[in-house]
Amino acid sequence: MLELIESSFSKITACTLSIEKELFTEDNIRCFDNDGFELTLLEQNFYTQNNFFIKDYLNHNCLQSKWLEINEEKNFVLDHALLLERKSFEGASREQLKEYVSKFPQLKKYLLVVPKWGIDFALEFYDNDHYIEVLHIEYDYHSYAIAQEAKLAFEQKLLSTDWNDFVCSLKNKKDKWSSLKGFDQNNWKAAFWGLPKAEITFKSFFV
Repeated sequence: MLELIESSFSKITACTLSIEKELFTEDNIRCFDNDGFELTLLEQNFYTQNNFFIKDYLNHNCLQSKWLEINEEKNFVLDHALLLERKSFEGASREQLKEYVSKFPQLKKYLLVVPKWGIDFALEFYDNDHYIEVLHIEYDYHSYAIAQEAKLAFEQKLLSTDWNDFVCSLKNKKDKWSSLKGFDQNNWKAAFWGLPKAEITFKSFFV
């Protein structure tokens, strides 16, 4: 039902090239994502200058690539399956950020960014009586090696799961999860699938 798309994490951890000075404006710097992978306009310019290609999925501009797709399996919708990355700033890019810290204190966060890799997967099901969020998981990693290992493990489990059977089981246990609020429902389904929880995410910068 699910099929892999040729995509992979990059081992490169940092932007190292500087950008045009005119790009250091309040509008470009603001709205820094403290938790995820979405990039400010300033970050997007750094990424582009360093040959990291930004894509817009989920209405977010991130360094991300499609990871899985779904065939014409009836009644299932793969809302998204993505590999994500966030880079730190080293070399000339780091020195340039330091130049503007006194004018834009928010850039201190940029200097504290830690590279991370992420996995985001959301599968849904519908029929005449139901529309169910089957499984929605988000996992972050600060190590390329661990992220790559997790990616392979997730691929094996995602591709080997009988999703029709899993949905039947969810329907039979609806009384266990339907009244749960927000992430509690996601966590219940993730645990039912065999994970400790639905999301393990990290801050974008270390203090």
